[in-house]
Amino acid sequence: MYKMHNKSQEEQTATPDKYPQKTFKDKSCKNCGTLFSPKAPSHLYCSQECADEGITTAYLKRTYGITYKDYNELLKAQDHKCGICGGEGFTMKEEHKVKLVVDHDHLTRKVRGLLCHNCNRALGLLHDDVESLNKAIDWVSETH
Repeated sequence: MYKMHNKSQEEQTATPDKYPQKTFKDKSCKNCGTLFSPKAPSHLYCSQECADEGITTAYLKRTYGITYKDYNELLKAQDHKCGICGGEGFTMKEEHKVKLVVDHDHLTRKVRGLLCHNCNRALGLLHDDVESLNKAIDWVSETH
């Protein structure tokens, strides 16, 4: 999952008596809808798992038009492996939760699948250009 902009669920605390209502009303989890007692006004999720899923879904929706459920279906279909090299991938930062990134066509915005950071970066550096990719293959084949 992707970087969280909020504190973890455990770190979210506030002193209710500092607020006019002196208490925090129960509310529905933004991800699963379960009613929970928030520890702060900004507490939107009932658990860390829901927070991770909700924040990741928001990022994936905003960036690629897919949900975290869609991401997991792609992950399962690819046997949790990069679509190019077959590796398991890696996280770039400690707060990231997924090892494979969403690959998409920059012109059509269509999601193609999941890749490790290195394979995704390689495609990007070659501008997803098939001719450049073929020249790279020829170069490596001829000089190997």
